[in-house]
Amino acid sequence: MPSRQEQIAVILERFATNAGNDVSGVAAVSMDGIVLVSRMSPDVNADRVGAVAATMMGVTRRVSGELKLGLPEETIIKSGNGLFMVLPAGEQGLLAVNLRQGANLGMVRLEAREAAQSISQVI
Repeated sequence: MPSRQEQIAVILERFATNAGNDVSGVAAVSMDGIVLVSRMSPDVNADRVGAVAATMMGVTRRVSGELKLGLPEETIIKSGNGLFMVLPAGEQGLLAVNLRQGANLGMVRLEAREAAQSISQVI
């Protein structure tokens, strides 16, 4: 039986393939910011991405709670050079996705939700 990390690596690979060239990096992260598996580009510090993703989701959950919006489904930062998206992967994990400028956000969101669901089942 493949290890948990090997299973997650397969999920991330499938996600990156299905989402196409829009994805420039992806990582599975624990809720405390520890990177489980990363496919980030070499110029990106995956450990920092993990910490940022966990912080973003924590803040998003607090804001959603204060506004009584329910549990967040995703958090997206759009900047001049691309997008960064964080989705919960069950109660214990996160999916962090770095996207190129002009990405087909609709398609990536569909693929990301499926990948996050798959990761939650492994974790």
